[in-house]
Amino acid sequence: MILGFSSSIHKRYEGSTFRLMSDTVDKALEMAGLQRDNIDGLIATFLPGTFDGNIALHFYTSQLAQYLGIRPRFLDYVDFGGASALAMLYRAEKAIASGDADNVLLIVGGKASPVRERKVTADSIDRAYKGITLTPFDEYFRTYEDMNPVTDYALVAKRHSHLFGTSDEQRAEIAVKQRFNASGNPSAIYKERIEVKDVISSRIVSDPLRLLEIVYPVDGFHVFVVGKSGGKSNLRPLRIKHFGEAHWPDMPPELPDIVSTPAIESARGARQMLDKIDCFQLYDSFTITVLLQLEDVGLTEKGKGGKFAEEVDFTYQGEIPINTGGGSLNVGQPAYMSGGVILEEALIQLNRMGEGRQVKDVNQVLINGIGGWNRAHSTTMILGE
Repeated sequence: MILGFSSSIHKRYEGSTFRLMSDTVDKALEMAGLQRDNIDGLIATFLPGTFDGNIALHFYTSQLAQYLGIRPRFLDYVDFGGASALAMLYRAEKAIASGDADNVLLIVGGKASPVRERKVTADSIDRAYKGITLTPFDEYFRTYEDMNPVTDYALVAKRHSHLFGTSDEQRAEIAVKQRFNASGNPSAIYKERIEVKDVISSRIVSDPLRLLEIVYPVDGFHVFVVGKSGGKSNLRPLRIKHFGEAHWPDMPPELPDIVSTPAIESARGARQMLDKIDCFQLYDSFTITVLLQLEDVGLTEKGKGGKFAEEVDFTYQGEIPINTGGGSLNVGQPAYMSGGVILEEALIQLNRMGEGRQVKDVNQVLINGIGGWNRAHSTTMILGE
């Protein structure tokens, strides 16, 4: 059961990364009605270079626990990128059910600004350091000066347009509707409403993806507290009504189809429940990421994501509310992973905390995370009471 949650998001945070994390943990514990000495489990995730700009922390979870002053009897580390947050929640529930822990902290985030200012991404961070490689296979497939994941998703967007006639304007509709949702979210860093022409006229970053179609890496954390019972928490007693995960480790040249994601498999068990879902939170590192999930989760057929984006009102006021807080495209992407953003927004909607973007009568939310090198991982979860 989720007892508490919190987030701290900054375009650039000048202080200590550990301090920022610690403050976010305390806010989440306050909501949960717990103290640090009540915590006996910790699950975390991070990408190289995204905690505080250094390439790695040795024994990452141990160092987090050391700084927080807790001695867990259950530690875990999940390495699925943007799909990690949902997998962490699922694993925390299992650990508590089995008696491995009573109260588990989930920590997602870090400082992205040191990486961003080197003009690289988390998936190409080796470009900023000498003598390291990101994979054992770099010499075989990393022959160009890529800017993965931007260039990777640009290739996918190009291919989707080639196969299905998806237009730039249809992808732009996703950015426009999510910005509408962000206008009601006080935590969003981008709130001013935009139109399709604004997206189309923004500069090309990697053809055909434009600036307003791409997430902005920020500094910050999301923390969730999972425990046995509600206790002093005022949150609804939510449970996981479906969870699925799938992993496709193949590199793009080896994939038979680059316009599909593992969400096809992770969401398989959730499709018969789609008509009972009150809103959706879909991973949104790019507009094309959302478009792929519209198809792979089952909201529309493969190839019709562009038409869906154009014709369906998926604002928080619309017929199928999606990314009701504006998503990572407008809140920002802490440490190059958006899983915490979509999970937090699901909890906000389920607990009627959405204020200016609250969807009426939300009782079940489907969340889908995508992550890993070249869209390798997908996690699908339905939360409800």
